[in-house]
Amino acid sequence: MAIIRVKRGTTKPTTAQLNYLGELAFDYNNNALYARTPSSVVKIGGEMELVYTYEGYAYTHTLSHAFDPDYIYKVHIISSTYCTSADISDTYVYYRTGASSTLTGSYLNYHASTESSVYQTRSVKNSTVQYIEDSYESGPTITSGITKVISFEISPTFRSSLSDVIQWNAYGKSVTTLSGQGNTTIKSCDFVHSVNGSLGQIYINTGLNLGSPDILSISLYRTKRK
Repeated sequence: MAIIRVKRGTTKPTTAQLNYLGELAFDYNNNALYARTPSSVVKIGGEMELVYTYEGYAYTHTLSHAFDPDYIYKVHIISSTYCTSADISDTYVYYRTGASSTLTGSYLNYHASTESSVYQTRSVKNSTVQYIEDSYESGPTITSGITKVISFEISPTFRSSLSDVIQWNAYGKSVTTLSGQGNTTIKSCDFVHSVNGSLGQIYINTGLNLGSPDILSISLYRTKRK
């Protein structure tokens, strides 16, 4: 039986490492197979491809990526602050072009918590800032800190043709809890953002700057739309 060998490594290969169209490479740390296209390297099959990561001691970050309308994206954020003070800050997002110009759009939020039986809504149109209503609400005494987990998808939409993409819709959920406590308050927020323009950056501010350290992890994944 013939043996076919492909290039091997521990990370996603670059176009400089794959010289020929269709050339394959295997990332054996993450069990992922990649192929060279005319302009990039793409993952073959499997789950969504990780295309951007950030981890640091912060509560704000600008995610820079050229969002391609041939893909659907997922953003996963973990933000925490080590503190005993109550947070009253919602997360807010600026969607921007690659040249850092802010895009305008609208947002819609539905949110509730274990401290209230009322499901509340908030919406704004033609805004440069898009909010997620996920601030901590009153509850048990905070002993170690507050954590937010925010997960959402970003999809292109069409106007006059399948290639006419000028609007991006983000839709997802944020959950705010306390860290290191079994009696934690839970706040849940479902949200939708719709912005107009060519998307190249996302500025994220989770508002969790109450103590030290503040920790932020952001992951961006994508999957082929067609």
